[in-house]
Amino acid sequence: LDRITMYRLVLYVLIGLIGIAAILAYFKLLPFSPLSLLVSTIFLVIISWAMNTIFAHVFKVPTNIESAYITALILALIIDPARSPGDFQFLGWVAILAMSSKYVLALNKKHLFNPAAIAVVIPSFMLGESASWWIGTANMLPAVLFGGLLVVRKLRQEDMVWSFCAAAFVSVCIITLVQRGTVSTELVQLFVQSPLFFLAFIMLTEPLTAPPTKNLRRLYGVLTGILFIPQIHISHIYSTPELALVIGNVFSYLVSPKRKAVLKLKRKIKMAPDIVDFVFKPSQKLAFNPGQYVELTLAHPHTDSRGNRRYFTLASSPTEDVVHLGIRFYEQGSSFKRALYRIDGRVEIVGAQIAGDFTLPPNSQQKLVFIAGGIGITPFRSMLKYLLDKQERRDIVLLYANKT
Repeated sequence: LDRITMYRLVLYVLIGLIGIAAILAYFKLLPFSPLSLLVSTIFLVIISWAMNTIFAHVFKVPTNIESAYITALILALIIDPARSPGDFQFLGWVAILAMSSKYVLALNKKHLFNPAAIAVVIPSFMLGESASWWIGTANMLPAVLFGGLLVVRKLRQEDMVWSFCAAAFVSVCIITLVQRGTVSTELVQLFVQSPLFFLAFIMLTEPLTAPPTKNLRRLYGVLTGILFIPQIHISHIYSTPELALVIGNVFSYLVSPKRKAVLKLKRKIKMAPDIVDFVFKPSQKLAFNPGQYVELTLAHPHTDSRGNRRYFTLASSPTEDVVHLGIRFYEQGSSFKRALYRIDGRVEIVGAQIAGDFTLPPNSQQKLVFIAGGIGITPFRSMLKYLLDKQERRDIVLLYANKT
């Protein structure tokens, strides 16, 4: 899994689910034809790609085309395939809403909602049409579990996913007991005949709409898991998977950094033959904890299979006005690394998600040992610079090895 980016893995998993669904549909194990599924999927991909390209050009921001494909495939897996011209019209509007939400429903250039979720929430309130979530069937469950667990393992978001599932489990049990229903029947419905795992593995884990730290992600999972239960309602408005996720996204936004930052190169310092310290001037001061990482988007031509986004540990301290990124380069590096190595002060890099739990413990009396090798020193540089600038005394031993 280390050889593939998160976006590419999710894309492959979704393509695999579409393929398996087409096979099951061919054998009449799903309530539609494989042709209608494939045609609807292609239609959604084309519309999503076109609208994403247009919006990116209008708003003058770099885009990750894989993200548009992922959204289109999610929509294909939660909305019934088209059977009439009217169905295609609905699919088209949903795709347009999904892509526009990334640019229009955004504050300080940061989108608020999972694009697929908000794209089906809006029509459900305005038109009375909603997603069927046909992916949530027993026949699709093995494939969802296999692919979804790969995604969760790649993202290391097990705690958030299991918090979500546990909250949904407890909520179903409590509500069923209060209503004097059959708990076993409701649990089978929850775990086998609902999109619980698909939403948890594929949509809840979207990095850009999830909180930045482990404890907040757990709360996010619990909140969304409780709201996932369809028995929960206010008046005539009943909770749905997409509505639960959208409400969870609002919580995530409130507890997360509120802005994307544009980084412009100030200088490059060659620290070793294959290591460069990039010093950037951000468009606004970044809010982060020492030791956290940032997701960077660098638009460049001839993007390879690893895409135009990467995560890098922030080597700078929150007390500094500049952003330091210590990066190691290899002879057979990715297109991203090659483009990054060549950048100058005219190139803009977008820093979006800042997250991570590898930070200083809150107890300043706790003794610490920092062990690092080579480029692994970057989070410790951030922490030590922060402590020095804040004149905070801690008992720390640093063990560092470097062969150059």
